[in-house]
Amino acid sequence: MARMLGGDAAAGAEAVNEAIKLAEASPGLREDLELAPWLVMGPLFLRETGAGRSLLEQTLRTARDRAAVGALPMLLNLIARDQAATDRWAVAEATYREAIDLARESGQQTGLAFGLSGLAWLQARRGREQECRDHAAEALRLCRELGTRLQEIWAAAALGDLELGLGDAARAAVNYEHQQRLLAELAITDVDLSPAAELAEAYTRLGRDAEARAVAAAFTAGAQAKGLPWPLARALRGQGLLATDADFPALFDQAIRQHAQTLDVFETARTRLAYGERLRRARNRVLAREQLRAALDIFERLGAGPWADRANAELAATGETRMRRGPGTIDELTPQELQIALALAGGRTTRETAASMFLSPKTVEYHLRHVYQKLNIHSRDELARALAGEGR
Repeated sequence: MARMLGGDAAAGAEAVNEAIKLAEASPGLREDLELAPWLVMGPLFLRETGAGRSLLEQTLRTARDRAAVGALPMLLNLIARDQAATDRWAVAEATYREAIDLARESGQQTGLAFGLSGLAWLQARRGREQECRDHAAEALRLCRELGTRLQEIWAAAALGDLELGLGDAARAAVNYEHQQRLLAELAITDVDLSPAAELAEAYTRLGRDAEARAVAAAFTAGAQAKGLPWPLARALRGQGLLATDADFPALFDQAIRQHAQTLDVFETARTRLAYGERLRRARNRVLAREQLRAALDIFERLGAGPWADRANAELAATGETRMRRGPGTIDELTPQELQIALALAGGRTTRETAASMFLSPKTVEYHLRHVYQKLNIHSRDELARALAGEGR
């Protein structure tokens, strides 16, 4: 991981892959709570479909079963980060809130800063402006007190993403430039933490094309050196934004093929939106609609409000109008109700769920009644079907 953050990214990725294979083949290692954060961070660093995915839930289950309060806030934050970087945003918010509550109660200030900055980043993408700003501000205050610079980077990223989603490219650029300075101060060169892909887009929207090209070129070099699908897809998107009308389709098509090897559907939708925008401006409305519909479907499913609005506006500009979908019923559950529902739908008993969440069985039953009412269901079998695909 140190190599990936600030050295030879390709060699670091190879070492992490080897470590994951060892862990998957060694039951004793997977039960070791001291190794738990590393078992979770390995798959997070690779961001690839299939690479160590089984370790994530297995490690969290071990910590819950042992009521490991000391380990849980960090593990929950890492699991939430993974959920937020895939397609389980409602679950991610519930997991972040559980991590934040446990960190507050147990006095784990670093874990609290971690959770607050991560939740701010997720809320930015969902367009929850005031909540994002409040959580980012508290995270930044803690970062200054504790000296936890990595969380400061995430808070800056959250504010940049918020402004970009809200359509304020100038403010987004200021936050991304601050994030870049922080990374330089810490000698972190990992392209996965770089805001260059977003900064290039912000510069393009501001008409600062020369700066956008310079940022995109540096990011592309880093992504190619690392050689993993997630940064390569984002680098290709940046190239597509800046390419000529003759060249951009091939670049976006390559980006989409790279996205197919990752689990980050939000980034896939971002690329399809950018592709659709360029196609519309090139007067290819038929192909533009295809990309914009796909982007809008993903944004609506995730609950990425500002991005769905933008995709919908672009689709309307092609001459196609579509009614926006309302939020799914899962969004009507509180974070704690959702965590309880997922645990019970996954096969835990009421007592097991209560113990893992440090609640009484009566409290679990109380919340379960509200879950049934909100989802209009009457049994745990119906609950499992209602939440199918929301958690493993």
